[in-house]
Amino acid sequence: MGGLALHLLSGGMLDVDRNVIHPGDDSRRRVRLPLLQVLIQCDGRTVLIDTGLMPDVVDSPGVLRDRYEVDPNWIRAVTSPDQRIDRQLAGLGLTPADLELVVNTHFHFDHTGGNCLFADVPIAAQEEEFLAARVPETYLSVWDAPDLHFRAERGDWSPLPGVEMVWTPGHTPGHQSMLVRLEPQPWLFTFDAVITEEHWRTGNLGSVVDIAAARSSLQRLHGIAADEHAKVIFGHDLGQWESLGMSSATRGPAFRAP
Repeated sequence: MGGLALHLLSGGMLDVDRNVIHPGDDSRRRVRLPLLQVLIQCDGRTVLIDTGLMPDVVDSPGVLRDRYEVDPNWIRAVTSPDQRIDRQLAGLGLTPADLELVVNTHFHFDHTGGNCLFADVPIAAQEEEFLAARVPETYLSVWDAPDLHFRAERGDWSPLPGVEMVWTPGHTPGHQSMLVRLEPQPWLFTFDAVITEEHWRTGNLGSVVDIAAARSSLQRLHGIAADEHAKVIFGHDLGQWESLGMSSATRGPAFRAP
């Protein structure tokens, strides 16, 4: 797919109890989860996938505890100010207004906290996420903010040529993954349908709201990866993050189709 460029953006990390991503693990071990946002450009069009943590949390990580009442024994933010999504875009010479579209893979706060910065850009998510968000306390309310403009998608859809959003419910009711047709090898972004390589390798599920749907989505992603001979990019895998040239405070290199 000519003209397609992909940029990996770093929104910092979450330091979590391992039980957050491996339910039932009572080891009390801490693990760090990198926060991934993806900017895709194709033929003059620019789309952002996920918006990371809330701007006030990125600027001052203790706000996650003090304002949003997230238990630090469970989840802590590890960030630096340059990891706010608007500042990551600025490093590429872009402003939020330069985007054609924002896509939320799902409405958890580490994927939608920066939505408030995109009042002039439509934000797309699965219809099932909007339905789930009607139930009080399903999500922190940061996914929505005054003056935001949302649109609902149903099932698989494409925001750009060579980019396919793949409906993979289970982690949340409307979770979606993404296949990007880079050459010579497509990239399959699992986001939180498969949190780490360990989940992919073992078949163990991470945090899910629907076990049957999550298992079906995992099987579907395995099938896509095999059929497409795709490079699989997991949602929060620190080892893979580092192998892609990322650190906790940098943008990664651009990846382009020839």
